[in-house]
Amino acid sequence: TIPSGLSNYPTAASAVTVSSVDMAAGTSLISTSTFSGTVKYTRTLATENWYLMSSPVVGETYDNAYVTANGIASGTQNTSSRGIALYTTSNDSWDYMQAGETATFSDGTGYSVKRSSSGTVSFTGTLNVDNDGVDVVLSSTGNRFNLLGNPYPSHIASATFLANEGAVSETQTLWVWNQSQASGSGAYEVKTLGDAMVIAPAQGFIVKANAAGGTFNFTESNQASSGGTFQRTDTRPEIYLTISNQTDARIAKVYYIEDMTTGFDVGYEGELFNGVSNPLAIYTHLVADSEGKNYQVQSLPPNNYENMIIPVGIN
Repeated sequence: TIPSGLSNYPTAASAVTVSSVDMAAGTSLISTSTFSGTVKYTRTLATENWYLMSSPVVGETYDNAYVTANGIASGTQNTSSRGIALYTTSNDSWDYMQAGETATFSDGTGYSVKRSSSGTVSFTGTLNVDNDGVDVVLSSTGNRFNLLGNPYPSHIASATFLANEGAVSETQTLWVWNQSQASGSGAYEVKTLGDAMVIAPAQGFIVKANAAGGTFNFTESNQASSGGTFQRTDTRPEIYLTISNQTDARIAKVYYIEDMTTGFDVGYEGELFNGVSNPLAIYTHLVADSEGKNYQVQSLPPNNYENMIIPVGIN
């Protein structure tokens, strides 16, 4: 058993054989060699909202028994639908599991998951230990948004793949789903290279494929036992703009970072997610060379503040 709250989590650099491993929420396990035995990873969902998730192990299936064991919600309009869904890139829609269906969670693929109440969701299988990492083919249809997910029971750094994955759009951003508002509907939040986002085990996220599509690789060497290694430690001026309708809240961010410009900086400007409508939103336009795009994150140079007028818009 690997309990939560440890200061260090195990890393296996040589062959390991176990009967089973039971991993609590928030824990980590890294293997860079062969690892034989069953691993169970548990993640806690604090609300009954939707979450973007992925399986951190190989071979877990979802069926009626999985739905019952993990308290997965049923549809209110279509009572045959269950709270596990694949993202359809071609039209930005969801393909929900149906009662009686049996399928296997795909490595590196994200899913939308909803419990009928707060509680835990677990995944049981074997570890991904291929030295070549985990490959996922990205679709370039429609708006080119693809829902991926961490295939390892360990943290990975988004900056590493955003800066080096040719299959990802040249804007070098990703989106996560923020379901933290218990009474609200949640919203997509953009993450840039400047955010140094750390992807937790069992966490799903959206990337935009480049125009030609391609293969995304979750590199085995990008694993880390905790998020601390990748968190930014520099101090910088930031502005957070928030709008609320008393139920939901939305935010726009402005960062002041060395070597940025007043125009578009690859990896440091983050657009609002446009795979959904945004009836409530706050955003900015670029200070210079704006093309009318709505940015949830904008990065500017840390000087000449008084002469940079930032256009702000709201829905």
